Amino acid sequence: MTPEEHAAIISAAETIGLGPCSFARMSAVKAAGRKPAKPPRRRPDAYAQALAGWTAQLGWLGNNLNQCARVLNSGGSVERAMLAGIRAELAQLREVVVAFDREAE
Repeated sequence: MTPEEHAAIISAAETIGLGPCSFARMSAVKAAGRKPAKPPRRRPDAYAQALAGWTAQLGWLGNNLNQCARVLNSGGSVERAMLAGIRAELAQLREVVVAFDREAE
């Protein structure tokens, strides 16, 4: 396969939301006059991938905040630096999401 052919296959696969292997499998089965057994799982787009990352980061921040709340509710103390770090991470995450949304417009 030439580099140009490879690039064309990658581009065609991405256009319909598939990876190159799934695209090649579907194309080969269709060329043989058959219908693919199962539709392949679509490759997540950039937004879906970013959303998964943001959700994971938000879960991590929520977990840290919950741990701080448990300590405080049991009469303990939490360093202000820890809370400030969580707040800064949350603000940074918000900025990343807003910037991504602006780019999508």
